[in-house]
Order: sequence, then structure tokens, then C-alpha cells
Amino acid sequence: MVSLLVALAAAVTVGLVVPPGDTGDLAFFMHSAERLFSGGWAQTYADPTLQVGPLQLVVLGALDTVADLAGISSTRLIGAVFGAAVVALFWLIARRLLGGRGGRWALTAAVLAPVALSYTFDAYRDGHPAQALVPLLWVLAGYEVRAGRGWLAGVLIGVSAGFEVWGILGVAIVVLAPRVWDATKAFAAATLILVALFAPFALAGDFGMFEYRWVVNGDTLLSVFVEPGTAFTWPLRMLQGATAVLAGAGVAWSLRHSAAALWAGPLALVAVRLALDPVRYPWYWLAVETLVLVGAVHLLSRVERISVPEQRSRLVWTRSPS
Repeated sequence: MVSLLVALAAAVTVGLVVPPGDTGDLAFFMHSAERLFSGGWAQTYADPTLQVGPLQLVVLGALDTVADLAGISSTRLIGAVFGAAVVALFWLIARRLLGGRGGRWALTAAVLAPVALSYTFDAYRDGHPAQALVPLLWVLAGYEVRAGRGWLAGVLIGVSAGFEVWGILGVAIVVLAPRVWDATKAFAAATLILVALFAPFALAGDFGMFEYRWVVNGDTLLSVFVEPGTAFTWPLRMLQGATAVLAGAGVAWSLRHSAAALWAGPLALVAVRLALDPVRYPWYWLAVETLVLVGAVHLLSRVERISVPEQRSRLVWTRSPS
């Protein structure tokens, strides 16, 4: 618990003290959150450029209100809260991966890494504070579905989609379920939450999210196969997502007997999604970097686990001649 408190203090301090500068799309999301909390809430998604989930807008709107009441900067408070959320999720994962190996200092170092490497700061400075949350929720969902808690795993995936719509791709991790029924429950729960979150806007207002069109940029891998400037529509976005899910599920399934499946599967998913994306933004890399960091913690825990038996075997060997 001490390691968590230290990391939380570091994340909150960075969020409140370090000037973020231009926070990119965050101002637009804050404006959308204001509409969500108004009488015209049903028109929140009438603007096709709004491509984040309603849960993110709810949290941003709530934090903006708290910041006004407290007389502090909204962006600073957002940075502090989302940074703390990333640290808390990372602590839950690192504690399971380390399993007590390395002691308190190993866990403290692991959970401080997202702050020290600027993940928590970059996420909100680039205007997309939930980018690092989504893959961490996937990893936790993987733990739950492996334990047969399909409903809880599905809830975690659905919540991730409530922050960033692409969070629904985390259903790839359900292949780790011990039984088909558990995988079915996880998939159903994630789908139901996603539908429940967006249905009110589609039924009560003008829902324009699916009308948005990206444009293939010349600096992407996709531009090698598709003419730069080509419109990239939502049907193509769904095809991209399906390909990424297949890749993630395939890697997770191949490693299903190892804890590596929990992060390697999602890592393959986001890597394929990034490779097939029509645009390239700095915050896209946050999901990749977050999962790489989770993988690093896991691999270090494996090294620690291997080194201890080897050391004990040498002690037994030196005593045997006597």
C-alpha cells in the first residue's frame, strides 16, 4: 500500500504542478462535456468529430465542476485525477505480476514508472487522458476472464469503451476464458454496456459519430497500399478493428498458459491497429508504451523467479560433499 500512496502522490503532484501547455483536443472534449450536462444532452454526438465515449465526457464534466468550486485549473485537476487512475490500475497489475518478488521496492519502482516515463503526463497533455487507461483495463479484464469471472471482465472492457470507443476491441482477451460460457458472458457484458452508453444519444438525438471520415495520411503504413488523401470511413474502421482483434486474440490464445498472454495479446492488438490506422498522432503510441511497460514488469518478475531456485541449488551443491 505504501508503494501505491507514493506513486499516487507523484502522479497528482505532476498533474497539479507541471504546466501542460497546449492540451490539444481536451478543450473540445470539455465543451462536449458541457453540452452533455445541459438540457441539450441528446445532441452531444451530433458533431461527427466527437469520437470519444460518454464516460470520458462525464468524468471531464464532473472534474471541471469540481475545479470551478475549488478555484483551481480544470486541466491541472484532470491531469492529477487521470494520472492517479493510471497509477492505481498499474499498481493492481504490477502487484499481481510481481507476486511479492523483489519486495516493496520492486513494486514501488514498477508503479512509479508510468509517472517517471511521463505516460500519465503525456496522456492529458495531448488531450486524450484515457489513452493509457484503456489497455490497463484490458489487462485486468484478462485476469478476471481467466479466473472464470466473465461478467466482471466484460464490464471492464465495456467501461474502457465508455472512455475510448476502440476500447471494445478488448473483447479479444475473452479467448483466455476457461470455458466458452465464460467467454460468452464477457462478450455479452461488454457489448451490452457499449450499447447502453450510446443508445440514449442515438434514440433521443442526432447521432453523427458514424458519419466521420478520416483521411489517409502520407506518413502512415496504410498509405503504401492506399492513395494518400483517400477517405477512411467507419466501415473501414470496423474492418481495421476486426483485423486487430484477430491478431490480439491469436497471440493471447497462443500464450494462454502464460501470464504473458495478458499483455502480449493486447499489445499485438494495438500494434496492428496502429499499423492499419489512416492517421498518426502522438497519443496513439500511449497504448503501445503502456503495454510494453506491463510486459517489462512481467519479464523482470520472471527473471527474479528463475534466479532464486538457481541460487538455492548452488547452496545445496556446496554442502553435499560434507
